[in-house]
Amino acid sequence: MKYEPLGFIDDGVTYHIYADENTVTVTAKKGELEIKCIGVTFKETIAEAKGLISSELPSIK
Repeated sequence: MKYEPLGFIDDGVTYHIYADENTVTVTAKKGELEIKCIGVTFKETIAEAKGLISSELPSIK
């Protein structure tokens, strides 16, 4: 079964969230920079993506 992604924009970064029964995948993109994180829960995977992208782009807190 194919699922439609969830998405939101925070501080100019576009986040897309894909999930199935076992994993959550979050892609975070701003300009040419794109980060992909895979985890088990929404909360931890989104937090990991936000942390990684903020470390690459210091202007994002």
